[in-house]
Amino acid sequence: MVHIEQLDVTIGEFQLRDITLDIAEQEYFVVLGPTGAGKTVLLECIAGLTDPDRGSIRLGNRDVLGLPPEQRRVGYLPQDYALFPHMTVRENLGFGLMVQKRSREIPAKIERLAALLGIEHLLERLPAKLSGGEKQRVALGRALAIDPEIMLLDEPMSALDVATRERIGDELRRIHDTMGITTLHICHNFDETLRLADRVALLHAGRIVQVGTPEEIMRHPNGLFAAEFVRTENVFGGVAESAAAGTRVRMGSLTLATDATAAGRVFATVRPDDVDVEPAATATGGNENVFETTVSQVEVCGDGYMLRTCGALPLTAFVSRASNRRHQFEPGHSVRVHFPPEAVNVFTADGEDGWHEHGVPETHSDGDRDK
Repeated sequence: MVHIEQLDVTIGEFQLRDITLDIAEQEYFVVLGPTGAGKTVLLECIAGLTDPDRGSIRLGNRDVLGLPPEQRRVGYLPQDYALFPHMTVRENLGFGLMVQKRSREIPAKIERLAALLGIEHLLERLPAKLSGGEKQRVALGRALAIDPEIMLLDEPMSALDVATRERIGDELRRIHDTMGITTLHICHNFDETLRLADRVALLHAGRIVQVGTPEEIMRHPNGLFAAEFVRTENVFGGVAESAAAGTRVRMGSLTLATDATAAGRVFATVRPDDVDVEPAATATGGNENVFETTVSQVEVCGDGYMLRTCGALPLTAFVSRASNRRHQFEPGHSVRVHFPPEAVNVFTADGEDGWHEHGVPETHSDGDRDK
């Protein structure tokens, strides 16, 4: 449906470089990244608001580079909604159709979209009389009215409170599924991405660093930036070596078993919800990746608790309320932690800053010591 190939854009000192993406028809695709990564620039290129230096953008079978925005069949929801303040909700909804000289379609389209979005009671109001969530639904309806081939959503929930954000997120996904439309949504919030995306591209400093399902990126980040952005708690530097039983990551006197294939300097990551925790006195499970440690902190986290441990391998583990109720974990308790080899994700440390082998003191030259 959407094919972007080797797209380069320069705006002042910022550069979007070598962007290549394929988005399937009816897919809900999220571009995720921090402020300044280039997310909005990418949307503006697709919408026809910014010209790239090179590359191609195809929507379906059409090469849209060079076409004006109104001929691209793109619905664009900007971050500030950009509603016309002097027009009623009804007039805002029909504006795109009027520009396209499709005025006969306006009454039926407004009736259908107002019902879909739950804004029938707002049609005669001006934008100044709308809440943030209402403005967003009106702007979304205006973008949908032109029957776009793709919807572009620029941080659609960033200005909303938490409760409204969750409700609007559910509505966006419902509308996407109901209308069978292709959606490209940009945001900086991984929780938002988990709720909505079929697939996600992680954008950093103008480059795509990883593409996959939210689960794939959460479980298997391919670098430190990805690991940190999806809030990977357990990250360890080590040296990967092949062994008869599979790959092992050496970290000083400790060793992690992993199903991943790797060699040399690596980072190993483990998600907190892949770590099993039992009282040391009664623990029975596992013969690989089993470590005795001590609980240092217990924090409420959603429908469970985060346990932080100290010792040779400091870990963060997620335990359910039922498990914590059964074991009554508290700081100072001796526990045994265990996780299977398939839970250990590994990526190369080449090109990454901050690597050192966990459990081995960092060494410095005399010159470094003086700095």
